[in-house]
Amino acid sequence: MNSYAQNSEQIELINSDRIISSSEKHPDYWLYIGNVKFQHNGAIMKCDSSHHYKKENKMIAFGKISINKGDSLFMSGKKLVYNGNKSSAHLSGGVILKDKNTTLITSEITYNFKKNTSFYPKKGEIIDKETSVTSNKGSYNAISHNFYFKDNVRITGKDYTVETDTLIYNSETKKSFFLGPSFIYSKNNTIYCENGWYNTNTNLSQFRENAYITDSDYTIKGDSLFYDRNKGYGKAIDNICMIDTVNNIIINGNLAEYFEKEEYIEVTQNALLNIIFEKDTLFMTSNKFVSNNIKGKENIIAYNNVKIFKEDFQGKCDSLFYSLTDSVVNLYNNPVLWVDDMQITSDSINIKMYKQKIHRMYFYPNPIIISKADSLHYNQIKGKYMVGIFKENKLQKLNVVGNGQSLFLIEDDKKEKMGINKAICTDISINMLDSKLSNITYKIIPKSITTPFNEVKEEDKYLDGFIWRMDEKPKSKEDILN
Repeated sequence: MNSYAQNSEQIELINSDRIISSSEKHPDYWLYIGNVKFQHNGAIMKCDSSHHYKKENKMIAFGKISINKGDSLFMSGKKLVYNGNKSSAHLSGGVILKDKNTTLITSEITYNFKKNTSFYPKKGEIIDKETSVTSNKGSYNAISHNFYFKDNVRITGKDYTVETDTLIYNSETKKSFFLGPSFIYSKNNTIYCENGWYNTNTNLSQFRENAYITDSDYTIKGDSLFYDRNKGYGKAIDNICMIDTVNNIIINGNLAEYFEKEEYIEVTQNALLNIIFEKDTLFMTSNKFVSNNIKGKENIIAYNNVKIFKEDFQGKCDSLFYSLTDSVVNLYNNPVLWVDDMQITSDSINIKMYKQKIHRMYFYPNPIIISKADSLHYNQIKGKYMVGIFKENKLQKLNVVGNGQSLFLIEDDKKEKMGINKAICTDISINMLDSKLSNITYKIIPKSITTPFNEVKEEDKYLDGFIWRMDEKPKSKEDILN
């Protein structure tokens, strides 16, 4: 074994089978052949042969090249150009770089041993257990264990794929940081963001800046999205928008939770439901909206303090159930609907949709219709069961079935009050014109009695179950948001 030692700033030869000295014209040039080993900046470099330029403190190595720096870094390749003054190594030809956690494969790399940083200008791939990352170029910091990937970056995992332009990957924490437009594809969904992180070890992630999660039925957007792929759990925070393109529904709010396996989504905090019709939109607010899929049937449930606004009718109730599969909406617990100046209440209200339009409304039991006759009197109709018939989302007709009763203020041609008429008829039909009461048809001759106005007592003014709730009527979309 032959050796040649110099001071610590110079490249130090540890071993070479053969040493060929230069001529007198080039006294600073040496050729080493066979089992060549060098040392510099704490790194051990091995090769089959090398050219050593002592004055320039430079080495060009060939063959099976390996570089070790302690147990934290290993590199290999076919050609090495090492500049001792700059502590810079340029390695090419089937390059492999390994730290304690990750392997990088590329065709060319430059490594700075003082800064412990590297750069590769051509396509590279890191392999970490079941995950691989490729990019057209990138860099690596051995101290922070951060890989910086740039241009056509792609992560391939067991159950997902990531495509982005700029990515930082930490080989110790297994975290990937997205610094540009990024797509994460999996069997169940697609995630997009322009800023965020993903932990390939724990499958936890957080996404920001135009972030959304989308599957075959839903798209969920928010200022910040958190997702646990193992549990199939997601959380969206602030400016949430959940879009159901199949059913033309949008839900907004400031907090949403997504349970993928249970097909369950919950939206709270300023929650707003938008049901989009052909010519207008129905807006609905409540304390909480829940979207779920039970045995193949999609539903939306609204809990507590439900308010509804549409240009031609408004409503309120405590809770609501909307079957997207059956196109049926049920209002529960003290529901009320307003159609212009007409109020309709019932113990429950059922709305049947057809082709994204309101087709029928069913009121049962104890339905009652109330409208103001003047400042002190009300026209009223009630019965056992009531059906509202719609055309182009406009109320055309109301049919009262069973135990029908009506109470009307009677006026003469001069609008002078003559009395109050109360009629009893099993079935009553009410026609609407421009959402206002046009005429009433009694299916059989009613039992009718008119009380002269000067004999009217307070109890004569109302049918049983009368409650006037017009002061609760929302006047605009903004009204139900407050």
